[in-house]
Amino acid sequence: MTYASDSGGALSVLVFSTDSFAAALIGAAVELAGYGPIFPLDGEAPRDAVMRVRPAAALVDCDHAEACTEALFGPAMMVGARVAVFSSKRSVRVLQPIAAEFDVRYFSLPVDFVQLSTLLADLTKPVEA
Repeated sequence: MTYASDSGGALSVLVFSTDSFAAALIGAAVELAGYGPIFPLDGEAPRDAVMRVRPAAALVDCDHAEACTEALFGPAMMVGARVAVFSSKRSVRVLQPIAAEFDVRYFSLPVDFVQLSTLLADLTKPVEA
């Protein structure tokens, strides 16, 4: 599977959030962990962003009604991107069923850097056939 990378060769991680401040903070942490954070274009549908970027991983805010659905999870699986859902407003009890239904990982904010780095390493690890 070939994933998009930034100009420095880092694997790309697509970040979806309705909160631009939270997205910027997560993007900064993603970059510090050695990955290339990418964000959807203004007005871009989540599915279109996944198909344009073809990321290694996607971090999806489940408060983002359009992104935390099968409309994103399906295309992400098609391009080989692994997904983790998160929320600052929902409890883990609410995230667990979503993650189980779509077979994705989950975390809640705030997340520490080591936890996020470990998650990204797991999400971008090559799949063994």
